[in-house]
Amino acid sequence: MKRRTFLASTAAASLGTQILGGIPLKAFSPLELMQPEAQDDDRILIVVQLFGGNDGLNTIIPVEDPEYYRIRPEIAVQKADAVSVLSRVHFHPALAPEGSYNLKSMFEDGRLAIIQGVGYENPSLSHFRSSDIWLSGFNTSDPNKRLVDGWLGRYWAETLPGFPEQLPSDPTAVQIGGTLSMLLQSPRGDVGIALTDPQKFFELGQGLSPDLEPMSDATRYGREYNFIRLIAEQSDRYSTVVKQAFDKGKNAISYSDNGFVQQMKLVARLISGGLKSKVFLVYMGGFDTHVQQQNEDLTGLHPYLLETLSKGIGQFMNDAIAQGFADRVVGMTVSEFGRRPYENGSRGTDHGTASVQFVFGNAVRAGVYGNSPDLSNLDANGDVRWQYDYRRIYADVLETWFGGTPSVTASVFEEGILPLGVLQKPTTVQDAYDGKVELQVRLYPNPTSGSVVVEWQQSSPASVSIDLYTSTGRKVEEAYRGVVQPGPVSIPILPTVSGALICNVVVNGVAHHLPLTVVR
Repeated sequence: MKRRTFLASTAAASLGTQILGGIPLKAFSPLELMQPEAQDDDRILIVVQLFGGNDGLNTIIPVEDPEYYRIRPEIAVQKADAVSVLSRVHFHPALAPEGSYNLKSMFEDGRLAIIQGVGYENPSLSHFRSSDIWLSGFNTSDPNKRLVDGWLGRYWAETLPGFPEQLPSDPTAVQIGGTLSMLLQSPRGDVGIALTDPQKFFELGQGLSPDLEPMSDATRYGREYNFIRLIAEQSDRYSTVVKQAFDKGKNAISYSDNGFVQQMKLVARLISGGLKSKVFLVYMGGFDTHVQQQNEDLTGLHPYLLETLSKGIGQFMNDAIAQGFADRVVGMTVSEFGRRPYENGSRGTDHGTASVQFVFGNAVRAGVYGNSPDLSNLDANGDVRWQYDYRRIYADVLETWFGGTPSVTASVFEEGILPLGVLQKPTTVQDAYDGKVELQVRLYPNPTSGSVVVEWQQSSPASVSIDLYTSTGRKVEEAYRGVVQPGPVSIPILPTVSGALICNVVVNGVAHHLPLTVVR
């Protein structure tokens, strides 16, 4: 396609999605991308979307709960068949395929966190509405509330100086396949590209850089013309950047021949080749297992999906370790909901609520978060009760992994959300010099019916904030702001709220989460 023809045919178009060879042009807009200065930090997030609603009860098996076997007589995984790790967690056997580094291996190596009961209040059982809630980070089932952009898109749009005018050298985010997800969209434009084949992407993008100067922004036509002109410029630039990274990159291990696993292989190769993108989004479908979810011999659709997921993540991490970029990467699964506790009579399960999610990588505080679902204490609809607001994992990513602030997190989600604490930020020599270290903080009395004292030993001057959150992670009170000097620190606070709370004490940027019970 000639450059003048491209510009002439698209300049008068609306600002909606344009298509070039099946690729959404809006994904390449410079109005939707981060500026170069912010890409010096080489940390990467991989989001694995499991569309359809993964069955958490048949992923991490509650083998000690007889209610599980009573309500799932046909599809339950027997204790003898479940794979026990450290005698406290039991994986579906499909998560531990032989001959491949997998999720079980990663858990044993300290590279996997299992978070049970992840969900949100007043859940929607619609695939599309609930997916929008998870991707947007706005916790609402109100059908009148339009969800049109994502939490990652808003984060980058808000935190990058000069956004959206300045252009980066590399795309901020890369989605493997499809059209660009809501996750990577913001009110000020999108923050990524969608691609499947780097070679075809390169061929489509070549030759689109405009040979005409920008027009004045004084008219609508001029603004739209410049918008399309810059789309073309970025398409040309990114097609080359992606192709160069793909050609330079490599895979150090052999991957299974499966669509999702091949997505992970492509991500590893692009990272290996030096692509400076901050986020990669990959996708697995098929989790809407209403019928024939699992056969008697533990084969079937759901076991196949679990094995594919386990191999894809495991082989990617094995590759990352072999090539030396494992410390730079964390990943997480997201799925719009879990399944009903009761099987449905068709060897399947219907739409449910809370479920299990995985967070993986070298920077993960490995372990099991939350309790096994209490199947004798279901909600009014007969579904599993949620334990963790899904946005607590997101807040961990924004603050611990990408270095965001609580105020930015609150802006992204339109309310304060406490990070779950599943990720750890490596402490550097400079951090120690600046006093950014973990402390032994304690509260007393606890429980309390009145005031409570927050106490620790401080070795250097420190800025301190103390906030109270509900047990689900929502901020309810600012208790203290100030500066303390070296020596014993004792700060009295008087909570105005009661119940089971989390006291978040932040000292020189390092957070300490302490349970607090206020009884009145």
